[in-house]
Amino acid sequence: MAFLLPTTPGFVDTDIPVGFALRPIQVIDKDRLKKIGLILPDNDDIDQWLLQHAERVKTQVAQVEKAEQERLSTQKPAGEARALSRSTPSSTSSQTTSSSPAIRDARVALKREYEEFSECLSQLEQSGLSQVQVYAWDEPLKLLGKAGPSISDRHLFARDNDLYERLKDLGAFRTVRHRCTYAATQDALGELSLQQPHFAEVIDFIKARIVLAREPATPLALPPILLVGPPGVGKTHFTLALAKAMERPIERHSFDGDYTGSALMGSDRHWSNTKTGRVFNAICLGESADPIILLDELDKADVLGRNNALGPLHSLLEPVTARDVVDISAGIRFDASHVFWIATANDLRHIPAPIQSRFRIFNLQAPTAGQALDLARAVARSVHQRFPAFEAPIRHLASLVAHLTPREQIQALEQAFASASTNGRKHLVRQDLPAEVFHDQGEGLVKAPLLH
Repeated sequence: MAFLLPTTPGFVDTDIPVGFALRPIQVIDKDRLKKIGLILPDNDDIDQWLLQHAERVKTQVAQVEKAEQERLSTQKPAGEARALSRSTPSSTSSQTTSSSPAIRDARVALKREYEEFSECLSQLEQSGLSQVQVYAWDEPLKLLGKAGPSISDRHLFARDNDLYERLKDLGAFRTVRHRCTYAATQDALGELSLQQPHFAEVIDFIKARIVLAREPATPLALPPILLVGPPGVGKTHFTLALAKAMERPIERHSFDGDYTGSALMGSDRHWSNTKTGRVFNAICLGESADPIILLDELDKADVLGRNNALGPLHSLLEPVTARDVVDISAGIRFDASHVFWIATANDLRHIPAPIQSRFRIFNLQAPTAGQALDLARAVARSVHQRFPAFEAPIRHLASLVAHLTPREQIQALEQAFASASTNGRKHLVRQDLPAEVFHDQGEGLVKAPLLH
């Protein structure tokens, strides 16, 4: 079905009593799928019931669709291929045309689900859930009926049918951050600024854009950001923490490998190993229209030749052109204008000027001694969250790794937790840290009065 929303915790309209929430759910009425809203208690038991209800509805829908398909099949000539079938066609099967009855049925079904979901958008908005359309309702139909005679064509046919089914289930709409979440995001960013003060300028910039969006109650639009600084300043670690604070999914794409532009926007269909790009996967196959996409180590991208790894960014980073981009592998046009792009680099000289001009650039410096200690404590807390059975590391233990880069701090603390576990302890001691942490420079740094 186009949309299944068994539970949406955390979004309660102001007109709804405290402890209750408006839950949009689906029901089957006279073999028709309908959306309704129920005001239900906001607790785990109701969430579990809604999940079970969604599964029952999904089963009922499958049964209704199966019965309808069987009814239609008896009215069609024997042997007619159905484009919606997941089975791989034989090598002699002819290409299904867009005028075939199967695709006409698919078109009718997609349009009906699109219209039904469109009707409940205002209700979802009232419940605190904003949705935007990321592609035209009939775009997935482009994936049907492209079978050819070769084995690779048949494999591509099966993949296209699988993509069609996934897009059909997800529908044409995706979630964006709602204005009622802005206050909580501001609070989370304030906490992040205390933990990583050397990124305060970046955080203040984002907070100002949130305030700007709150006034007219519009969706939050954040321009692309480029973080430039020496290795070890914590750019990647900060971005991951930022995604958590903003409650957005994050997709990381590092340019330190042998990547071309196809990694972002899909590879040509004539290749047997054609794949959809990261942007299509994040938006069209994800649940959010406004994820964070991290372009890590942008200055290491291969920009020579026609396989320029940064080529797609000319369109993706411009809000106007990003509203209508095409994944080469899927052939689907979609809207990528809600993405929050964050890039990292060590040296601007290796990034073409046209790409630089599309970013708001922040030049970062290594943290001061005091900031390094705050950062180390924040890293220690984040690592400890992955090992909740252990006691939280003491403050002095965090100071012992403050001279390391965030990446090295994470590695050292992970090894410390492993050492404590090996020795049958649920708390960390100094000896659990790797020996290389205590080299002369590190010992001198952590003994400095400024750090204590």
